[in-house]
Parts: sequence; C-alpha cells; structure tokens
Amino acid sequence: MDFHKPGPNKRVCAFLIDSVIGQILGVMFALIGIIKIDYFVWAAYILFKDIYNGQGVGKRLVNIQVVDSDGVSAKPSKTILRNIFMVIPVFPVIEYCIMLRDKESGRRLGDKTAKTRVNDLKHEAKDITYLWISLAIVAIIIAFSVWSGLTTEIAKN
Repeated sequence: MDFHKPGPNKRVCAFLIDSVIGQILGVMFALIGIIKIDYFVWAAYILFKDIYNGQGVGKRLVNIQVVDSDGVSAKPSKTILRNIFMVIPVFPVIEYCIMLRDKESGRRLGDKTAKTRVNDLKHEAKDITYLWISLAIVAIIIAFSVWSGLTTEIAKN
C-alpha cells in the first residue's frame, strides 16, 4: 500500500468533526439527567473513535486512515493508545505542533507511541479546502456557544 501523508488541515478537520460529535453525545447525556459527564463521554468517544478500520467519522469524511507500520489498518488497541494523548487537556495543541515538526511522515506523539501513522486515501484533494471547512466548524461552534449562553442567561431572568 502506498503511503501519502495527509496535510495538517485534513487531520485537524477530522479531529474537529469527531470532537463535535463527542460534544453532542456529551450534551445528550447531560440532557437526559446525567449531569457533569459530558467531558467523560467526549473523552470516551475520542479514545474509541478509530477502532473500526482505523477510521472514525471524521477520518472517514476526509478520507484518511490510521495504519500501522505495515501500511494496513491499525488494530483497535493501537488506535486507542494513540488517542490517549488527545483527551489530556492542552495536549491536542502539543500534538499538532509535534505533527507539524515531523516533516517526513507527520507523526504526532500518539502515533510514535503506538507505532502508527495516518495515510491520506485521497491525496488529490487540496489541504487548503480542509482549512476552510475547519474554520467553518469553529465558527459554528462559537456561534452555538454564544447562542446557548444568551438563551441560558435570558431564561434565568
């Protein structure tokens, strides 16, 4: 299998998609009465998101896949190990910086620990496209946060 390193914007976009899904699941649990569990639901989703064929929803949508050193889909245990770093507060930013410094394969600390890498399955797509998608996702998150904060404040008064 040929290896194609995905651009950083593609990987960030996949993480943002998965992060939003994890947050939505956390909010759903909070709404049904399980208070203060949203972080743990998000963290569990992030840990286990890539166990099927090395792809979570985000990676599937942007056409990237976690593979092991042989280039085949990483085992679930390896995908969980590599994602541990992403649930530690502030670590996603550190992981991003490490990924950018690895010019050859774009591996982050989680990849190095689990002996995995991320393969771009559709390397023809321009990485800049995923920057714009990521910015749109962030804008939607901010708009929703502001809206929910305002409606909560109005409801209190």
